[in-house]
Parts: sequence; C-alpha cells; structure tokens
Amino acid sequence: LAATHECEWKSRIMDGAGRGGGIRRCDKNKTVVEISLYNELTGSIPSELGRLWNLRTLYLGRNHLTGTIPTELGMIRKLSSLSLQWNDLSGTIPEKHLKNLLTLRALQVEGNEKMGGKIERHSLLCQMRNRYRGPTPKDQEKYTGRRILRILTATCVPSGSSVGVSDRLECACCTECFGKTPKDLIYQR
Repeated sequence: LAATHECEWKSRIMDGAGRGGGIRRCDKNKTVVEISLYNELTGSIPSELGRLWNLRTLYLGRNHLTGTIPTELGMIRKLSSLSLQWNDLSGTIPEKHLKNLLTLRALQVEGNEKMGGKIERHSLLCQMRNRYRGPTPKDQEKYTGRRILRILTATCVPSGSSVGVSDRLECACCTECFGKTPKDLIYQR
C-alpha cells in the first residue's frame, strides 16, 4: 500500500481548515485504534473494516457513502464509537451484529435518510442503552452485556410520535432524532 507504516497515514489537511482525516491514533504496539475519514469518500463501507479488531473509534461521517452498514463491523469488539452520520446509507441498523460491541458508547447514523425500520423499546439496541429499563419480554432476544450505550442518534421520529414523517426510522430509545439537516433536531431525550 505505502512505504510508511499505516500509523503515519495522515491527511494533508489536519488543521481543521478543510476536509481530511486519516489514522488518528495508534496504540503503543503500533496498532490502529482510531480512524477518522471525512474526505468526500464515495462507495460502500468496506466489510474488511471488521478485521480491525483493536479499533476503538471509527468516524466515517460527512462523506457520500452508500449501501448498508456492514454486519462485519459487529466483529470489532473494542469499538466504543461508531460515527456514520450524514452519508447516504440505506437499509436498517444491523443490531443483531452490533450487540457484540460490548464497549459501544456512541452510535451516530443521523443524516442517512434512506435508513428505515423500527427500533422498538425492547430491541437489542435499546437494551444496550445505559437508560434501558426492563424486563425484556420472553419473545425478545435478551442483551447480556453491560448497558453503556449513551448516544444513539438517527434521522428518525420517536416511537408513537405524532410527527407525520412515515419514511424515517422510528426509534424508541434514540437520544436525538434529526430531520434533513444537522440543525433540524426533532427530538432530544
């Protein structure tokens, strides 16, 4: 790929004045633990990212990424922050795979207007929330990890909402529901 070690991969624009990103942080063993790419990227999210087992932060927000969230991201057991906001992703959030992320504290998917579905009150994602109050119904899969998910944002409407937007994700436990722009906050918990 390159003559330099991946821990040296940086954008030429790292002063905050423009778009950029890169490998933001490596640990003492020179293992990548934080990736932040906001480079007007296009295409789909590579499923191979699921092989970065020591990754703690993956920021791919504010690009032009399409397709669905790869289920393989659920293999990154140390991931604590997954930011995919303001792309053009579609489908649903693969919560059956993300339940394996036992250290996930933030999941941000707002601005992906083609994402749909319903995150119900006792869904795995809601059970991962630090404010979840059970008990979990017998017909619902039970989350057994620590409840540390603090931030869950989406382009959504709260469950049972009277907001008349039928094409958005319906979410029973999102901390924030956004509209079509970052300033269009519909709901905040």
